[in-house]
Amino acid sequence: MDDQERRKDKPDAVTEGILDGVKYTVDDFLNTTKPFEAVYSYREDPFKEGVFLERMAAFAKTLKVNSFRKMYGTYVKSMKLMGGVNKPDNVTQFDEQDIELITGDWIADEDGVWKYGVYNSVEVACPHPIIPVERLKNIDTGELKVKVRYRRGEKGKRPWNEITVDFDTLSNSKNITALSKVGISVTSGKRAQSMVDYLTDVMDLNYDAIPEIKSISRMGWNEEGFSPYVEGVVFDGNPGFARTFEAIRARGKYEKWLEAAKAARNYSVTARIVLAASFAAPLVKPLGAMPFFVHLWGVDSGTGKTVAQMIGASVWGDPQVGGPLFPTFRSTSVGFEVIAGFFNNLPVFIDELQLAKDGRGKTIFNVYELAAGAGKLRSNRSLGLAVTPTWANCFVTSGESTIVMENDGSGAVNRVIEIECRAEEKVIEDGRTLAALVRANYGHAGKVFVEWLSKEENLAIAKEVHDACYAECLNKNATEKQALAAALIVTADYFATTLIFQDSKGLTVDEMAGFMKTNEQVSAGVRGYDYMCGWVSQNAGRFIERDEVIAMNETLGALKDGYACIIRTVFDKACADAGLSSKALLSYLRSNNLIRTTKGKLTKSMRIHRIATECVCMKLPDDEQEFTEIPNEQLPFDL
Repeated sequence: MDDQERRKDKPDAVTEGILDGVKYTVDDFLNTTKPFEAVYSYREDPFKEGVFLERMAAFAKTLKVNSFRKMYGTYVKSMKLMGGVNKPDNVTQFDEQDIELITGDWIADEDGVWKYGVYNSVEVACPHPIIPVERLKNIDTGELKVKVRYRRGEKGKRPWNEITVDFDTLSNSKNITALSKVGISVTSGKRAQSMVDYLTDVMDLNYDAIPEIKSISRMGWNEEGFSPYVEGVVFDGNPGFARTFEAIRARGKYEKWLEAAKAARNYSVTARIVLAASFAAPLVKPLGAMPFFVHLWGVDSGTGKTVAQMIGASVWGDPQVGGPLFPTFRSTSVGFEVIAGFFNNLPVFIDELQLAKDGRGKTIFNVYELAAGAGKLRSNRSLGLAVTPTWANCFVTSGESTIVMENDGSGAVNRVIEIECRAEEKVIEDGRTLAALVRANYGHAGKVFVEWLSKEENLAIAKEVHDACYAECLNKNATEKQALAAALIVTADYFATTLIFQDSKGLTVDEMAGFMKTNEQVSAGVRGYDYMCGWVSQNAGRFIERDEVIAMNETLGALKDGYACIIRTVFDKACADAGLSSKALLSYLRSNNLIRTTKGKLTKSMRIHRIATECVCMKLPDDEQEFTEIPNEQLPFDL
């Protein structure tokens, strides 16, 4: 039953009255907008509007109209829908604000952000100043982020802070509560929704006024040039890399750095290779090459491996050991993927390989994962595919042992140029002095190099030089991938020598040839065969001759006429223990006539202890005479 129907039941009720000299009737409240217009006329002054709303609501009750506040709220909504809001928009009124933005119904000043709600209630979005000041659009993904400034504390003494967050964080009441981690006052529920509404309103009302800036979350080549040396492109990546981004900068004097770098180049070829590899990283992508490693290793201490890496890292920024540009191997495979994806086209320097060993001393670092140039496919929270990091650069590593093991595949071995560093052949002569110099003077040469390389005509020259170096490296019997990596290093050194060092210490292909691996050295089959020959020699006492019985020992097979006939299950286990694929090794051995088989098999059936047994009959090395083909039926292998 509405107010008008109730009045019919009470004919003696009051039907009219006067408020502030204006006569109002019940019909005015129920069938016209006269009383609502009177209150709405104070809309420009929220305080006066609230006071008059209370008076009009009390007056309406004397006429038995008890729902005036609710009716007024509906009237205000209808006016907004019809564009009848005459109240001018508010603007931000924060002290020392860099930009003034329209806030619509929101009042934004030093007391916080709030507005009037229904029935003159107050809706608080934030009890302290907060304002969006920039939109950041990632040039790789197109995703938007927003830079928000805020401050808390005593008025007049609180500085502005800022945080850059994903756009969907500010547009979702569940996500926006994450801002509380940095001290922004936001709670779940109504307050969170009010904060979302305020920030969304401001960004919508000021879309053209809020500057949109191109951003990048990684280093290296992009559509604007080479980050971080591109003007007008800012970093919007993982906050954990903020220190790394800041470390890629110039400090000290260029001449002092040149003094240290030239001293290193003059002293050893290894130091020249490390410096050249650092310059080679930006060449990997434009020249269409694959990521590669330069690994310095040696059991002797004080050879200068780490200092050489510091000098290489100082090409781009702060070379502090253990710092953001020079981490250690104490990380997970996912961590290295993230690091590689961030550096992207800049070199990655990693120290202390021994930190990547398990309790049994086995290296758990996987070269091939990083040399592949892309991370693993992973799902995100919504069961879709997360963005997979990619990179095209080089890795300069060091440790007490080699980074590739005997059981590593040829793909991993192929992508590593390993350099042994001995005490009698130090890499750096005066490591202490040079380390101090590059810690104080760094980050100049890298910018000079990529600015030169950014010119299309110079890149074309670089391609020509690289092609020539690559062809010359292949002539040294190097594998294609080893030749590609070595050619990149020689090419980078050529231009660094001409452009930066301007000395006569440039690397040559002949100097690099001593560190490149041949096809035989890289082949997993050759290394697997060598390993199994050594294994047979180590266990020779457990192989039998005809009718021989080995007491107290497990029989592994038989030795006969230059062949090791290894029981198939024993062969498989020996390969597995060494991390070798028995099937792949058998295929290699068959292709190179190093095993004798029964037709259709990779093994040969023979009797050991008068029991028919499938064996891998592998030819052992013979230095005195070459292997001659012997038909299978002539092999006397039954024992």
